[in-house]
Amino acid sequence: MEEEILDVVNEKDQFVRKATRKEVREKALLHRVSRVIIKNKDDKFLICKRSKTKDRNPGLWDIGVAETVISGDSYESTAMRGLLEELGIAGISNIQMINSLLFKIKYSSPNHNIFLKVYFLKYGGKIKLQAEEIDEAGFTTSDEIKSLIEKGQFSPTGKFVFDKYLEIKH
Repeated sequence: MEEEILDVVNEKDQFVRKATRKEVREKALLHRVSRVIIKNKDDKFLICKRSKTKDRNPGLWDIGVAETVISGDSYESTAMRGLLEELGIAGISNIQMINSLLFKIKYSSPNHNIFLKVYFLKYGGKIKLQAEEIDEAGFTTSDEIKSLIEKGQFSPTGKFVFDKYLEIKH
């Protein structure tokens, strides 16, 4: 399988150059990620337990679905791809994604530097998990997410996004 090519970006989220996913990971180069926060009719958040085989945050819980933007793709098309591939959610349009943008934010750590566009989806249909990506998933309350964070069972990026979501929604 050919290695994915990502766009490395600068501090203004402008294209700098292309790089392999491996190089981006090894050098913690700044790149793009789309994330969709999903809530059901009971206003509970979808959280997913990352597969133990993932190279980043294996076995930790995360909020919604996140997908790395491949070179040449948009944040919106990447969000739609993540919904379809990881959760089996189809029929979401670019326009829906554009209109559901919650915020854009930069996340930085010593080994992970990304620009995130975070979208929102209200969803009550069936979910079909992609086993290579997700071990389990379910809908839960913000208090239960806070408890997972306190226990160290939540991904750092997921915590960062969840905290920002709570900040803008209050």
